[in-house]
Amino acid sequence: MWRKRLWPKTIADYAAVLLMVSMFPIMYWFEVFMVIPLYFGDRNAIYILHCIISTYLLINVVGNYVAIYVIDTSIDGKFLSSELKPKWKFCEICECITPPRSWHCNVCNTCILKRDHHCNFTSCCIGHYNQRHFMMFLFYFTVSAIYCTYFNAFFIWKYTSFTISGLLKLFLPLAALVFGNDVFVIQFYRLLCVLAVVAMVAGGVLFYYHFINICNGMVMYEKGKNIKDYDLGSAKENIRIVFGNRWYLTWISPFVRSELPTDGIHWDEIKLLTSKGK
Repeated sequence: MWRKRLWPKTIADYAAVLLMVSMFPIMYWFEVFMVIPLYFGDRNAIYILHCIISTYLLINVVGNYVAIYVIDTSIDGKFLSSELKPKWKFCEICECITPPRSWHCNVCNTCILKRDHHCNFTSCCIGHYNQRHFMMFLFYFTVSAIYCTYFNAFFIWKYTSFTISGLLKLFLPLAALVFGNDVFVIQFYRLLCVLAVVAMVAGGVLFYYHFINICNGMVMYEKGKNIKDYDLGSAKENIRIVFGNRWYLTWISPFVRSELPTDGIHWDEIKLLTSKGK
């Protein structure tokens, strides 16, 4: 169930993974030890409460990210049919017959069960077995970014003069970091604040887009082709396919077990059972 080839395969994957892995501890340190103490100090119950909240968010962000990264959602090691059934297809690269909703990824160099897309930031494909963790990662990533941005607003107000020069340093933080004449550390902090805003917007948009697809029983390819063959008729059932039978608990922690109702191979059987129950 674990991926055998964990190293990124392309330069883009290497850069994206390095960015994500480095930003997790940096943003946690910045918020917990630099920003939040400006509000509450660092020796009281409120500060400790925010440390607990920040740590809980970090555990869910990092835990789901690691789960996406290490879980194997490919056809490797799966017992597949040797008969070319309806909606099954032959992959010339993998040299085997693959089930419905699986597609070959040229980066991962294998077919992925219920492939949604290849994610550069995790250096792997999002598919049947890790889509739950991808969605929970986006959710907590967005919530964490909102949490950071809320507190960063006070920090920006305190350390940024709202002049033309000050606004340029805020909206072009990377350029100001390299060419500006401010203290390097302060400009670096401004850059982190801007990155939190970018993460909030990007994470929120991605979560919304993929969650709508899930509610409609689609992956990205099916969305583009308007294929509705695997829509089980209700958002709840479609969500259960991705998040498992204990879908209502998966938000608590990436360590909560939630067995998926299908193996990612036999989709027609699941749809038949659902149709009979209507």
